Amino acid sequence: MIKVKCKNCSSKEGIYIPEFTQSEKKHLSTLNIESPMRTIDHLVHHYKISHGEAKFITLHINKTYGKCNRCDFTKLNEEYTNCQKCNALNLNWSID
Repeated sequence: MIKVKCKNCSSKEGIYIPEFTQSEKKHLSTLNIESPMRTIDHLVHHYKISHGEAKFITLHINKTYGKCNRCDFTKLNEEYTNCQKCNALNLNWSID
């Protein structure tokens, strides 16, 4: 499990998320583009996490690698990172 937190929307403690494989990251990223609601349902049913945690994960998966979901800052280069400009958490997965 990886501990992450978003200074803009989560508690001070943060949450633990599963360590997804590369293929799981690709599947979740694709699913999230198609339907965030289906992504939440998938996370709840396949990873046995709470609805709130699934929603948190879904909201923070980057739609475009390297680009912040919140402020469009374009120089993110780590996988689990807080934006240098707005501090929002980004699950910045490279899924080539």
